[in-house]
Order: sequence, then C-alpha cells, then structure tokens
Amino acid sequence: MKRLLHAILAAGSSRALAPLVIGFFFLLYIGVAFFTDETLITLMAFTRKSLILGALLALIPLNSVLRMLQQSIGYLRMRRIVTGKSADSAPDLFDETVKLPAAPLFQELETRLVAEGYKTSRSNNALAAWRGVGNIAVRILFLAGTFCLFAGILISTTTRTAQRQMIIEGGQLPTPEGIGGRVERIALENSTGSILSRTLTMEVAPSSAGQGRRSFGIYPPSLYGGAFVYPRYLGLSLFLRFSAPEIPTGYETRSFLNCYPPGKEANVAIPGTPYRIVFTVPEPDAGSDRYISYMTGNATLQFKLLKDKEVVLTGSAPAGGEFARGGYRLSFPEIRRLVVTDYIRDYGVLFIWAAALFFTAAAGLWLPIRIFFPRREMLFRYEHDTTRACSRAEGAARRHAGVFHEALDMIDAQRDETPVI
Repeated sequence: MKRLLHAILAAGSSRALAPLVIGFFFLLYIGVAFFTDETLITLMAFTRKSLILGALLALIPLNSVLRMLQQSIGYLRMRRIVTGKSADSAPDLFDETVKLPAAPLFQELETRLVAEGYKTSRSNNALAAWRGVGNIAVRILFLAGTFCLFAGILISTTTRTAQRQMIIEGGQLPTPEGIGGRVERIALENSTGSILSRTLTMEVAPSSAGQGRRSFGIYPPSLYGGAFVYPRYLGLSLFLRFSAPEIPTGYETRSFLNCYPPGKEANVAIPGTPYRIVFTVPEPDAGSDRYISYMTGNATLQFKLLKDKEVVLTGSAPAGGEFARGGYRLSFPEIRRLVVTDYIRDYGVLFIWAAALFFTAAAGLWLPIRIFFPRREMLFRYEHDTTRACSRAEGAARRHAGVFHEALDMIDAQRDETPVI
C-alpha cells in the first residue's frame, strides 16, 4: 500500500505531468479545429460537459500543489543538512556526488572554502559550505502562479455563466438579479493613457437595494451583484414613430440599435407589415473622431425604408427630428446612448489575475538572484573510511565546479594520511 501511495505521489508531482496534459489538450484542440471554426469555444464546452476532461485539467493545479510540497520539503531537508542538524547525506538533493577512499582535513578544507567566499558549518564528521541566495522563493512563486492559472482556467471552464443586458442612459440598470440604480450618464471620451485610445464610463446612482453610487469602465471590469461587468458594444436606444399610406394609424416602438462603429447596419422590422427599416450612423467628416456623435450625444441616423426587398425611401434625421415624403413619415422623438453589456460570473478570473502577479514576482526575483546571488552548496561527510562529497549550483555552475574539484583534489591528497577531525 505504501509503495502504491509513493508511486501515485511520485507520478502526481512529476515535472512531466503538466506538459503531458497540456499536450493532450493541444492535440484535442487540433482535432476539434477540423470540424468547427469556433474551436476554443467548442473545446471549452466539451470540457464543461465531460468529467474526464475536467479531471484531466485538474491534474495540473494538483501537480503544482504536490510540487510545492516537494520543493518545500527538499528545502527544509537541505537546511537541516547544511546547518548540521541532520546526518542525512541526501544525494537526491545534489547535482553531483563523488565518493573518495580518503579522509579530509576539515580545518584546511574549511579555510580554503571560506577564502572562496563560502559560509561553512562543521560537525564531527561533516563539513557543509554554501554561498548566495536560494531560488526556493522563485520556484514556489512560479508553482503558485501555475496553480492559480490552471485552477482559474478550470473554474472558468466549468462554472462560468454570462448574461447580456442593454444599459440605457437615463434608465434603470438591469442586473442578473433584477433592477439596480439609475444610469445617470454614459460617457465615451478620448483617453490620455498609453493603452486605450478611449474610455467608456457608465455612472450609476445609488439603488434602493443598498448599492452605492458606482462607475463602470472598460478595464479593469467591476463587480456588481457578484458578477463582473463587461461593456461590449456601443449602440442607441431609439424611440421610433412610423406611418405609411396603408398604416394611417401609425406604429411606434422602442428599438435597440447595435449600430456602432459608423457604417454598421441595424434593422427594425415593423410587425405585421412588409416594411423594414435599416439604420446606420453616418461616417463623420474627414479628420473627425468616428465616434464623435456618440461622444456628444447628438446622433443623426441615416435610414433606408424597405418594402419586402425594395427600397422605397432613404433619408436621415437627428434626435427629435422627423422625415416625411410620399405618405411615409418617420420621427425619432428620443435617441439615447446605449451599451450592450455582459454580466459574467467567473471567479476563475480572480485566480488568473493572481497567477499574473505570482509570475511577475517570480520573474522579478529570478533574474537578480540568478545573476548576482546564485546559490551554491557543498557537503563533505566522512563515514566508514570514505568521504562522500556532494555539490549543487543554481547558477555560476562552472566557477562552483572549479572550487568543488579543487576540494576533491585536497581530499584525494590525504589518502595515506591519518584523518584529522
């Protein structure tokens, strides 16, 4: 039973496990790509529905946890050996192990290693030497980042929900649970930052449910009612009145037009009639921002009136304006700004952000440690007329190897001498 448990733990903490799982999903991705253009979405749907694929993906964060435990245990073992608290030689923790049938002169060897900048710890039959800073913190941070990244992907893939809503300026804020506060203002402005060219802001007044005044932007997404708020598309909320020769009583409705950027068409069908109206926002003058009409709120709409497939009328009118010709009349009493917004419950995103922080911290620590303070360690233990010499280096390996082999030469020179301990 113990052997089986050790075998499972060894397999679970293997460095090859994560690449194997990632390689499997990559091959699966290639296979799915032959049958659909929406490859990633389809693969995520398969993983969501399949317990086997979900469990397979969960192996990567599990592997990261086991490797963190393995690294921590190895670090503690090494510290106990180096400080002389453990008599374990632990050859599995070192890069190189050499046995010599000779007894070292620990005093001379210690003096030599101290001269090379190593700190030492000596006991009756052992000498440990080290210098630099270990990268255990870097390894733990990297593994923690790997855990958070794939745990976030797993959580997002299996539990993510999304709901799309129309947020209209001046109206109540729709939420997955019902209605929030009043949307006081939707503003699109040129950005002064270095990443986004424009900023979109939705300002919401306090609601009766206790939510205070909030402001939602493009990035980073805000949390509202337990869901992330992602503005997706710009649009217009249009209150439309229409009449035709065969519709003397007229027709009026509120329509939501996903008609940005300028030139993008949005359709409104008149129920029970062959009529359909195609709206577009005209392109601005040369040199003007193409979203200038949305920024100012002074939207003018171009339209084509179709009867079946025949265009019977074309024209344009601003908010509050009217267009009449040949018995047809279109008026736009009200045009408001609108943002098509997704409410996404996806707590895996929090893990993915944490992974980015862990990876950034690991990268920031690794380079200076690797260049300026690489960890190098040696252990010399004399038992049963044999010296076991062990060495490991996390950087500056060639220089460390030179010092280590000089120490071996010093020990080898004592073959015919009585050990001095």
